[in-house]
Amino acid sequence: MAEQAQTHQDEQPAEQKTRRKGDIAALVVMIVLSVILIPIFAINLTLIIKGSVRQDVPPDVFGIAPLAVTSPSMNGNLEDSFDEGALIFVHILDDEGKQALEQGDIVTFRANDGAYVTHRIVALNRGEDGALQSVTTRGDANAVTDGSIPLSNVVGICTGSVAGLGGFAMFLQTPVGILVFIGIPVLLFIAYDITRIVLYNRRIRAESAAQEGERESELESARSELRDKDEELQRLRALVRAQGLDEEAQDEQDAPASDDASDK
Repeated sequence: MAEQAQTHQDEQPAEQKTRRKGDIAALVVMIVLSVILIPIFAINLTLIIKGSVRQDVPPDVFGIAPLAVTSPSMNGNLEDSFDEGALIFVHILDDEGKQALEQGDIVTFRANDGAYVTHRIVALNRGEDGALQSVTTRGDANAVTDGSIPLSNVVGICTGSVAGLGGFAMFLQTPVGILVFIGIPVLLFIAYDITRIVLYNRRIRAESAAQEGERESELESARSELRDKDEELQRLRALVRAQGLDEEAQDEQDAPASDDASDK
């Protein structure tokens, strides 16, 4: 019985170590998902809110507006050219920043139809005082310019692009995209947490039942030992009584012989 108890005690640290590894792995997964999903959710929510509140400029996060490219007009051989489907990052400019624009910069401006266009500056148009009043832009893939764009229509300068990410960014802002990349992971996390709690409670109950079984087994072993000791005591008492009876019988046998000897 002692060997079985020792074996069970040896198994418990191994089981606890395995559970700790599983808990650590689950924690790492949750942290990774949180690091990925929480910023996506926060950025997406910010863009949606800003886009509905202010429609005169693209929605931005910390002054950077991510825009999806929907035409190949900027497909070119230059280092900063980009193609349809890219995701570009536009730094929103104030009046001072607009005055610092240079030829060759890629700017985003609001067209007459309200759409945002991102093309390269090919000419700067200044007034008599030297202040920049408008810019002339053209797409790298276009043969003609967009004409003179008033500086008030310019909203920002393109600071970078990622090819192929524009469609994904647009999908994220749709209800289906929000459901797939935000709602489903949140539901999975909730389901995982509920499952983890249920399994933990089951494990606790199983461990409690095992400990109760061990206590019952130990008690039964102690009872068995007491019974064995009691039987041994009974046997010893019986031997003592038997020994005492033998001695009394021997004394009785010796007594008449002694009397006869005295008479003679």
